[in-house]
Amino acid sequence: MTELLRCHVRLAVAMLGALVLWGCAESADAPDTDAPDADAVAESVEASAAVVALADRIMADLTDASASLQLLEGRRVLAMDDNSFAYVEREARKAAAALDELRAIDESQLGDDDRITYAILEGVLQAATEAPTHFWHKFNVTPYAAGFVFSSMVPRALGGYSFETQEDAAAYLGLLADLARYVTDDLTRLQGQEERGILLPKPAIPGARTVFEALRAGIGTLAAVAPERVEALSEEERAALQDGIETAIAEQVHPAIDALLDYLGDDYLARAPEAVGLSQYPGGEAAYRFAILQQTTMDLDPADIHERGLASMADLQQQMQAIRDELGFEGTAEEFHEQMRADPRFFAQTPEEVADRYMAYIREVEPHIPDYFSVLPEAPYGVRRLDPAAEPGMTFGYYQTPTPANPRGEYRFNGSKLESRPMVWTGPLIFHELIPGHHFHIALQLETEASSRLRQLTSLFYAAFTEGWANYAASLALEMGVLDEPYERYGWLLFDAFIANRLVVDTGMNHLGWPREQAMEYMRANTFSSAEEIATETLRYSTDMPAQALAYKLGLEKFREIRAAQEAKLGDAFDIRTFHAAVLGSGAMPLPVLEAHVDRYMSQD
Repeated sequence: MTELLRCHVRLAVAMLGALVLWGCAESADAPDTDAPDADAVAESVEASAAVVALADRIMADLTDASASLQLLEGRRVLAMDDNSFAYVEREARKAAAALDELRAIDESQLGDDDRITYAILEGVLQAATEAPTHFWHKFNVTPYAAGFVFSSMVPRALGGYSFETQEDAAAYLGLLADLARYVTDDLTRLQGQEERGILLPKPAIPGARTVFEALRAGIGTLAAVAPERVEALSEEERAALQDGIETAIAEQVHPAIDALLDYLGDDYLARAPEAVGLSQYPGGEAAYRFAILQQTTMDLDPADIHERGLASMADLQQQMQAIRDELGFEGTAEEFHEQMRADPRFFAQTPEEVADRYMAYIREVEPHIPDYFSVLPEAPYGVRRLDPAAEPGMTFGYYQTPTPANPRGEYRFNGSKLESRPMVWTGPLIFHELIPGHHFHIALQLETEASSRLRQLTSLFYAAFTEGWANYAASLALEMGVLDEPYERYGWLLFDAFIANRLVVDTGMNHLGWPREQAMEYMRANTFSSAEEIATETLRYSTDMPAQALAYKLGLEKFREIRAAQEAKLGDAFDIRTFHAAVLGSGAMPLPVLEAHVDRYMSQD
């Protein structure tokens, strides 16, 4: 603890002491046996200050190393992330030292909020210490990894520059040059993976190549600076900037991309396995279990997850059959789905119509929000199409958080090939992505004053909370009566089946050794997904982000479990607005920590 921090602790203790004495002034003759012991107060304040200081230091380090976090802070990005093995090893050593520092703090002296911070820090630091062990099992070149970086983060980083001085231009050229280094890091990882017997599966290689081919073709346009952005520069400085951009692309960025594409060429394709999933690689089974823990925040056995998925799918199929009976349909589920796929009402004709359909559902749910939520974010929300270059490798889209540059939370949707994208679960999807799902959680967390910046950004760390909340929030539309028509209720069940089937196919490919075709066949038989969606989703589960998709259904189930426990405990005293305030008020956290936190919160008078 620094001397400055010790001064703050002493001041806080003095202030607390003054408050205690002030409260006892009228009965000074009778000692207040309930007054806190001064030493205990000092220890509690010092422990709290130590946890907050450590959280702030770690968050500062993370932000300095992360372009995405810098964008969230409204900072100018000077360099891309360091994705090298050497960096991950250095961070692991730093995390181990910080973990020792954390565990030297007396957790029993902490209040509820600081205990949450303590638990978050412990999990983040422990994961960082283990990251080098599993570094080589992560493919950075796939659409959900590299595709997101190049289609979202890089454009925002380059577009965030203003050019007032020659130093601004130099920084911009430095970032552009560092993009070449970033791509070279990806190539180095591919080479290191192959040395360890880990190659990108054959089915995933075309998608990876497409990502980098699109970057190569588009970087000139992406890096171009409009004349109005450089008006403050002299004519000579503007010319130098333009020459620098062209030189950086021709001599650094393009050669780096070409080297990676060359490595992922025909020879690599011939060496690559047909099989998908982590279990085929040396250390892959342990890497998958590590991924499950990180993505779900729960220590779950993949075989058990698989069985839970099968049971959930069976239940959902029964519910869908009941609605088909209600509609008087006498054929099979497959025939009913084919009928829906041929029904024009489930298809949008243009990206603009897609946006209109999403916003129509948002307008339906908005009047019900005050009955379920007492605290809402101030940031506006809306929908916007993805960059078309990023759409081929993504099934749907993603929620883009508000930033100083773009203060609106947005669902970035896939507007391509609309003839193969039936909008049968439009409502559930937009409720998940926008309100009352991701936007209510993430935007509110960014706006809420927290003990540390780390606590405002934990949605980045906990997929099970973030995605579990979004699915739970989407299901609230059923309670609100928004999804009341049979086809809308059927759409919800199809949406739920889509996330439940992930428990089966993700574990199937990564743990049980399923061939990709087996997973694709399971999805064809049990979900409403199109052939294109199945193709991208199976690669997402098996190569892009193994275990991440488990967080959606397992998180939903945990949120429902936590709510049911409170309803049973409180009976008529249970208040849904208070429950949602308890869940969202302290931000994302590991689900076991959330369960204990909600129980304490709901037990208050």
